[in-house]
Amino acid sequence: MSGYQIFNSAGALTIDSDYFGTYYRDSKAYAAITDRGIYNINTPIGNTSDMGYVANAYRPDKNLQWFKFNDGAKAIFCNGNYPLATANSGVMARTGTDVAIESGYKDVYNAAGKLVWSAVSAAKIPRIIGFYDIPAGYNLDSTAYSQNIGTNTFLLAGLCPGNLSYGDGAEGSITGYSGLFLRFSGGILSTFWISQYQRSWANTMRPYGLRIPYAILPNLN
Repeated sequence: MSGYQIFNSAGALTIDSDYFGTYYRDSKAYAAITDRGIYNINTPIGNTSDMGYVANAYRPDKNLQWFKFNDGAKAIFCNGNYPLATANSGVMARTGTDVAIESGYKDVYNAAGKLVWSAVSAAKIPRIIGFYDIPAGYNLDSTAYSQNIGTNTFLLAGLCPGNLSYGDGAEGSITGYSGLFLRFSGGILSTFWISQYQRSWANTMRPYGLRIPYAILPNLN
């Protein structure tokens, strides 16, 4: 049917035949790292001495990338570059809007006759259960923020700002960086804004805050 909508118990729209959702594509463990200790970054929640570039990281593309942390993991998600993380930091899953949907029970079509949802493929849809919510006005440049997101959830890594630029001193090159330094322990995700020769939290997101969704992926959970 078209013109079809379903809302959850909180009143949020979860299925709409006029829109196509994002569906699970693939996933892989982020295990091996290279260039361990290449950056010397210190924060109140840890440092980068045991962190390196994720060797097999997905490159940024049209897919959404969702990360499930292993306990004790640390990470900096770099927009346009490989993430910096500890070894065996977790699992990255990708979802996309061009993933084929399997027809089956309770198929939902849009007005053009395209299958946009089915109960058979529902397990491939990320189910957002909360937001990692850094409030507006929070001083993330000097105080870490912590929040419980659970132990089996995937954070939307693509919404975690980060930039690393390595300089070895040759021809005047210098190392600059900015973004969220993340650490996960016992279901608690902590973060601190790092910056050197790049913009601070105060000069970017502090007036607005930042909300990053976290979800479960039923076919992986």
